[in-house]
Formats: sequence, structure tokens, C-alpha cells
Amino acid sequence: MTYRDAQSKLLALVRDRIQNGELTERGLALRIGISQPHVHNVLKGARNLSPEIFDSMLEHFQMSLLDLATAEDLEASLLRRRPAERTAEVAVLVGPLGPGMPWSTDIDRRRGFPLPFPSVAAPPDLLMAQLAEDPDMRATLEVADIALLDLSEQRRRDIVPNGLYVVSRGGEALLRYIRPGARWWYLASDANLNRPFDWEELRLPLAEIIEAVKARVLWLGRERERKLPMAQRGRFL
Repeated sequence: MTYRDAQSKLLALVRDRIQNGELTERGLALRIGISQPHVHNVLKGARNLSPEIFDSMLEHFQMSLLDLATAEDLEASLLRRRPAERTAEVAVLVGPLGPGMPWSTDIDRRRGFPLPFPSVAAPPDLLMAQLAEDPDMRATLEVADIALLDLSEQRRRDIVPNGLYVVSRGGEALLRYIRPGARWWYLASDANLNRPFDWEELRLPLAEIIEAVKARVLWLGRERERKLPMAQRGRFL
């Protein structure tokens, strides 16, 4: 907001109060120590509002410059002064994940994707991957086409009930929930999450789950939203 903007807002406020009967030109002139004709000419635009009279009016109304700014003005000003988000880019896998897509750790050297959190360098074991359509995971992936993966051994070994994982089985890499059984593990999708009898058996001993689990999904988002502020890009799991 410029000084001219502030002048216009203050004069508009004074005119409104005079029209509403809350104030008179003569009364305002007496309170701020100038003549009534001078006040009249200032309000009509025939005379400029000097900084001294401007300050006297603000003091009379017990206002500051901030009171003349709208909430939108203040928010826009704060946004302009906010330091730019510093974030590193993380590498992207060559192929997408999903039905019919095999697991591969090949990196597309021509591409990167900004991390969804502030970081001056990409942490180790993190990669981005594109997602292919998966009819069995529509609820989770409905508004996502890219995922941030943690390939660390600890994340792959420590299976948690609410975790979403990249599981390689039968030549394809799928995003699935993992549930333990008496003898081996089971894979659950959005389509059958509440029907344990329909879960897919993953015939691996409980201690060998890391052979099939390639990564844990940390974040889901859309590639086209990469330039949005962090808080508006995707969601953490």
C-alpha cells in the first residue's frame, strides 16, 4: 500500500463519518488545529493532504497506518517478505509404479522433483516415482500421480499397519498395505482393505519381508503441482 493509497483510504473514512453524522468538517478542523475551509478543500480534493495533517487525523481517530490496510493487503505484504522456500530436488525413477510395471532403481538423470519439505540437500535413500493407474487403489491414489519413496532398509523392514509400501511381486511393483499372518505376509489394497479373506498372500517368511518390499511411500502428490507452495502440494502419509 502506497502513501497515496493510505491518503485515499483515510479521506474516504472521514467522508463516510461526516455523511453518517458522526463528525462535522468544523469539528474535525477544531480537533486537528486547521481551518474549516482547509478541511473542506482537502476532502473535496482541491487541496493536498499534507503528511502533518494526515498524521493529525490518524492521531485524532486513534489509528495507525496498519489500520488503513485490509487483511488482504497485510497478508500479501507478509508473503512478499517471506523468505523463499529452500528445497532440494530428488531424483526420479525411470519407470512408473503400478500394475504391469516392474520394479527398477534406474534413475532418470534428466529429471528431478522438489522435495515436499524444506531441505538444502536431498536426504539419502529418497527417490520420487511416477504412478500408473491402479484400479485397486483408487481411494488412495485418486489425486496422486507421483510418490516420494524411502528405500532405506529400516523403513522396508519395520512394517507398520498404516504404512503404504512398494511391493515387488510377480514381475510388477504395486503400492499396497501389508499385514502379517501366522506363517507369512498378506497384501491389502483399497478395494479389499476391510475384507481379510480377500487379501493376497505374499508367500515369504515373516523375517524375509525385505526381499519383496522395495520402499515405503512417504508422500503422494501431483507432478503438475510442483511449483505450488509446499503446504499446497500433496499429502504426507
